[in-house]
Amino acid sequence: MPISTNNFSFATFLSVDAGASSGSGFRLTHNDINFIITAKHVVFNKEALRTELWVKSRNYTGDPQDGYSARVALSEDNVFTFDNLDIVLIKLLPEFNYEVEYQGNDISFATIEDVDEYDNILIGRNIFLIGFPSSLTVDDFYEVDRPLLRTGIIAGKNVSNGTFVIDSMAYYGVSGGPIVQIDEQRNIQIVGIVSRYVPFITEWRNRHESSFSRQDFFNSGYAVCIPLNRIVDKINEVQQ
Repeated sequence: MPISTNNFSFATFLSVDAGASSGSGFRLTHNDINFIITAKHVVFNKEALRTELWVKSRNYTGDPQDGYSARVALSEDNVFTFDNLDIVLIKLLPEFNYEVEYQGNDISFATIEDVDEYDNILIGRNIFLIGFPSSLTVDDFYEVDRPLLRTGIIAGKNVSNGTFVIDSMAYYGVSGGPIVQIDEQRNIQIVGIVSRYVPFITEWRNRHESSFSRQDFFNSGYAVCIPLNRIVDKINEVQQ
C-alpha cells in the first residue's frame, strides 16, 4: 500500500479489561472477516487470558468521533496463540460479542496482500514502528489514541528463533504495534509486530562486599519483533 496519513489508521489502540492492560496492534480484513494482530502479553496476564478487548482506530485528518471503535470478548475460541511466540490472532465475529460502536470515516485496514514474509525482511531496510506509547503520555503533548510513528532500520535477523531486531525505541504501550518495511517507491509492507525492547544492563558491586550488587536495566534502543508468517497461515486455516 502507498504511504498516506489515512493508511496508518489500520493500527489500533488496544485497551484490555477496562485499562488493566493496553497495547498496540493492527486490524486485518480477509474474506469479509476482521482480525486483530497484537502481542500475546497484551491480552494475557501471564498464562491467563483476559476477558474483554476494546479496539480503537483513528486517522490524522478526522475528529475523535470519526474513529473506529469496537469491543470483543476474549476466549479460547477466538484468540489463537502460537507456541511460545509473543503474538496472537484475534477473530472478530458477532458470536464472540463483537460489537462495533462506531464504524468511523476514512479508517483503513490491512489485507493479506499488505503482509510480507520473513524471508523478504531485508537487513538495513528502512522501517516505521507504529504504536500507541501510553507510558509517554504527559500533559497534552499528543493524543494517546492516535498512532505515533518511529523510524528505524532492520538491524538484524535471528534466524534460529525466527525473530528480527529493529534499531528503534520501543516503550510500554507499543507492544503489538505493526512494523512496516518501506521500499524504494515508498510503498509499505507489514513485516511483523513489536514484542519487547532489548535491555542494556549495568551491574554495580559493593567495593567492600562483592556479594552485594545491583543491576540497572535501560532501553538499549533496539527492539525484538515477531514476523507474521504463522499469522497468515492461521488466517487461511480458520477460513477454510
